[in-house]
Amino acid sequence: MSNQIRFPVLYCTITTQSGKKLELENHLHPKADLLFTFDINFNMDSTPPESDASFINTNQHIRNYLKAKNKIAFFISYQGMGKTLIDEGEIKSVDPIQYDGVTTTVPITFSSGKNYSEISAKAIQKEKTKKVGHYKRVKVKVKGKTVKRRIHYYSTEDGKKVGHYKEGHVHIDGKTKIKRTRYTVKKKVYSNLSFKKGVKPSIAIKKIAHESGIKITVMKLAQDKPFKKGYTVSGKPLDAIAKLVKQCKSKMFYDRGQLKIDDLKKSKTSHIILDYTSGLLSEPSYSDDSDSGDALYESTSYLLPQIGVRSTYEVRGDFIQKILVAQSGTYSFDGTQPTMVIDGTIPKK
Repeated sequence: MSNQIRFPVLYCTITTQSGKKLELENHLHPKADLLFTFDINFNMDSTPPESDASFINTNQHIRNYLKAKNKIAFFISYQGMGKTLIDEGEIKSVDPIQYDGVTTTVPITFSSGKNYSEISAKAIQKEKTKKVGHYKRVKVKVKGKTVKRRIHYYSTEDGKKVGHYKEGHVHIDGKTKIKRTRYTVKKKVYSNLSFKKGVKPSIAIKKIAHESGIKITVMKLAQDKPFKKGYTVSGKPLDAIAKLVKQCKSKMFYDRGQLKIDDLKKSKTSHIILDYTSGLLSEPSYSDDSDSGDALYESTSYLLPQIGVRSTYEVRGDFIQKILVAQSGTYSFDGTQPTMVIDGTIPKK
């Protein structure tokens, strides 16, 4: 194994929300201080994978950068190959400092790219004001009034008491009564985003993404048939996009912090051959994917960032020799040689 691959330099950059940037370097020569370790995951899911990192013997200056919502990125540089991004994303949580009597460790969790699953359905709904009628019972004071009324009275005639009637005026006192009164109030209502018959899903996806602030860096759809009866969006924006992507026989996933939509027709060629002279560490193993039923081949090798999600590579073990497309994996660094475990499937024709 060439020393070009055995002794890389690892970098970590942390950027605060105000734009301040910190860069840390891990050199693998014996006298260098260990600054950080990591286990970085990738897969074909539509939500960003979560990964872990730990920062070793940090001072207060470094800890000031280890805050939730700050951006974080990891790179690797092999001699003669340049600095290559492993992954970038956003810090989700920072655990309390751990101390074993010799070393202090600050563990963090971060997500690849930006997590758009938290954007609510209202982000793509139209807000309107509507007048809504209500009723309430109120006390109303009725004024007193004088009315004309037939008055009964008595008189004595021939020593007898006789009743009579005459027209007169009578005053009725005012009183309070309960009255049912109607009134209107302005209420906010939300209507779902909708598309007319004949609109293509690609247009709908772009509109949903634009309205909600979701950034899609690449979009390739295997099918893009116009809606036959129109389409009304429901639910959160990311879920709505994922549903449309599935209908178009395509896949949405994160690739090094970027959200992409792919038609799965063509993978990225990395031109890398994994054998025992180029970084392969053990014989690849075979298993069946429980979800898709596809044959999976797991390979463990030195960390080569050119192999990522949807990358084509060739693995050459003693017993298994295949051209594969990476579906998921983990890049790891524990303070010694950076490694990776990759699950790949045979390309579909």
